[in-house]
Amino acid sequence: MVSIYENLTFLAVVVQLFLFQYVRSSLLDHDGALTIKIEHSLNFNKGIPILTERGNISVQSTRIGQTLVNQKHLTPTESQLLNDLAESNQFYQIRAFVNEEGNERNKFISTLKACMIAESELDDRLSISLDYTGRVVAISDIIASKSSCEGASMSLEKLKYFTSTVYVRHTEMGPVPDTASYIQRLEREKEAKEKGEGKDNRSFLAKYWMYIVPVVIIMVISSGSNAENTGASN
Repeated sequence: MVSIYENLTFLAVVVQLFLFQYVRSSLLDHDGALTIKIEHSLNFNKGIPILTERGNISVQSTRIGQTLVNQKHLTPTESQLLNDLAESNQFYQIRAFVNEEGNERNKFISTLKACMIAESELDDRLSISLDYTGRVVAISDIIASKSSCEGASMSLEKLKYFTSTVYVRHTEMGPVPDTASYIQRLEREKEAKEKGEGKDNRSFLAKYWMYIVPVVIIMVISSGSNAENTGASN
């Protein structure tokens, strides 16, 4: 007769294989296209960022990360605004609007210090993170250098052209829990209990000697003291 544990073990293995194949298929076989509009903030109005167009990213294949980047050159006025942000140790912000298949439009915001992008001479990294279905879950603007600037001033000639590199990152599949081994261990423990292998067959003294010995010693000492007191009274 097949036990319930054997049935659970078989069911757990089947579910694990199904989930593994489903996630693997989603990661490797799913493909799609994305259009991402990038805007950035070079100045503020009463603390509210004023957004202007920076460019567009076309992800032609989410599976292999094939992209095309088209970004505007900064005008002298825009270069000066960016340099002013960098000098005053302010923040530079981008907003990315994603048009996915199905005409869905999602917005992502990324912020970094303006002095960092100024010191990099507009050489940044745009990271697009996808989940296992190929949907965008995050877009970040990153500088390759580990600069920790507190303000910077650059030549405006170096603040004209963005030379961005785009990375498409897929969600990595985590480890699959070993449910089958756990259920098998429960099965072995159940069988051991039924066979009596888990019983403690030691004698009463062998089990509880650490409790009995101190009591015996106390009784012996107490008996000796009583004997001495009796002799003294006589």
